[in-house]
Amino acid sequence: MNFSSASNRIANHPFRDTGYLIVIHSSALVISPIVLAYAIDPISVSFWRCLIAGIFFLPLALLTQPKFYRKISRKQLGLMVIAGVALAIHLITYMEGLYQVSLAVFYTIMSTGTIWVGLLSLIIFKQMLTPGQWAGLMAGFGGIVIYAYVGNSFEAKNLGSLLLLVIAAITFALYMIIGQQVRSTVTNFAYVSVVFTIASLAALGYAAIIGYSVIVDTQREWIGILLITLFGQIVVHAMSNLYLKHGQAAILQLTGLIKIPIIALIGWLLFQQQVSLAVIPALLLTITGLVIYNLAQPKSN
Repeated sequence: MNFSSASNRIANHPFRDTGYLIVIHSSALVISPIVLAYAIDPISVSFWRCLIAGIFFLPLALLTQPKFYRKISRKQLGLMVIAGVALAIHLITYMEGLYQVSLAVFYTIMSTGTIWVGLLSLIIFKQMLTPGQWAGLMAGFGGIVIYAYVGNSFEAKNLGSLLLLVIAAITFALYMIIGQQVRSTVTNFAYVSVVFTIASLAALGYAAIIGYSVIVDTQREWIGILLITLFGQIVVHAMSNLYLKHGQAAILQLTGLIKIPIIALIGWLLFQQQVSLAVIPALLLTITGLVIYNLAQPKSN
């Protein structure tokens, strides 16, 4: 489904689809300040939020589609494994990056997910891009490159944080496009239950490899994990998957751009974060590229 047909879908179902978008973006605005406020280790959070959410959705999956596991082919299961691993990498890297940059920079870089969806679709599915999409893609990438070389971005910490956020955006894009290829025979609840569980196992496996413990032993950390799981995994990720089952990532990403000035204000008020004047042109170029890319999606036949 392309941008034009997805726009028509919202026009045909204004209350339902607009409601999805409002809930998704409102919850996304809440989760990042919660992550910063509790400052819990990304590996532990990624493991527990995916495990709890996977268990939470399992009864709903069995209720809406009994014995759904019999409808999952080997190919679909393989794609779910890739999606789950990509989701685990996304969650870990986005939290690591979030701890190192301002909320405004974080949201701008993470919003490039749509561009990465287009590029991955070109590479994996041979889907051609329009000239307008290429222009938006180049502008978006240009903004990221400029951000990498302005201000104090030559420091290892800043370059490392940029790399983490780009990896997070790419893996989330991979997670999304694989999801759109899988959910032909399974319900949304079944899909997220399986993928979230796989993501938790991937995070646990990574923790075991590096010798890290995911045990949580303080009440404050558990409160933070439960809040992050509620708003992040159960609402944002699950409802995004529900929307994307019929909609298109372009509208989800394009409407999400309004969060950037709002989250910048939240960062300034709650965490005393100030956006350097040197990075504003880079952020504006990235946002402009995203708008051009999304509006340039080809119309349906």
